[in-house]
Amino acid sequence: MQLITSRQNKTVKEVISLQDKKYRRKLRKFLIEGYRIIHEAVNSGSALEKLFFSTETEQKNKNELVSRLNPEIQLYEIPHELFMQMSETDSPQGVLAVVGIPEVSLDSIYKKGFRGLVLDSVQDPGNAGTMIRTAHALGFDAVVATEGTVDLFGGKVLRSTMGSIFYIPVLENIKSEDIFAFCGENSIRVISSRLEDAKPCYDVDLSGDFFIVIGNEGNGISECFHKRSSEFVKIPMPGGAESFNAAVAASILMYESNRQRIV
Repeated sequence: MQLITSRQNKTVKEVISLQDKKYRRKLRKFLIEGYRIIHEAVNSGSALEKLFFSTETEQKNKNELVSRLNPEIQLYEIPHELFMQMSETDSPQGVLAVVGIPEVSLDSIYKKGFRGLVLDSVQDPGNAGTMIRTAHALGFDAVVATEGTVDLFGGKVLRSTMGSIFYIPVLENIKSEDIFAFCGENSIRVISSRLEDAKPCYDVDLSGDFFIVIGNEGNGISECFHKRSSEFVKIPMPGGAESFNAAVAASILMYESNRQRIV
């Protein structure tokens, strides 16, 4: 395990740069912090490249994690003060890793009975992460984010996924035109969530070969999806609330899809 003490070290500089979305996209790498999500990355076989421990990390926890790693992963120990500059959290657990962003294309995710979720300009990191986690939990095949959506490999989103980011294909910064082209080639319906002129979710076929589109928290789906979607779906609200939280709406619709499959 290599000890690094200088902030000017090239490896340390790279880690700090990955706190910026621009460099994450340029380098095709992202950061994860904490034992739970790093264990999930290891379990999933994701491309861990480097692992960093604070000098204040408990030796027992360090040894347990290292024993499970591929020997090719580079290991570093960092003075706690410097580690705090590399960390994105206020109370870090003393361990972080650099992971390669998987190269996933639209063409690679289709299979018969496909079920996918589109995040259309979703801005809240907690909502985005929760949707990824729910899509994984309910057996969906992919999550696709349009260009205006929050960076799915940012720290707040990653923490909200609780590790699900490693188990389901996730594509970000995708043009809506490319989504519709992919759907046309594979006979996939685009079912967008909105309140006006939409069918109740239990009256829409959600058994397979579709994308469910969840729009921006304040403005809903973008104009492109209003104009070109195959169908529109809503969740009845007998209590009279104005709307659901975006992540809650996505979760209900994905659960409804599972319900239809087992009826």
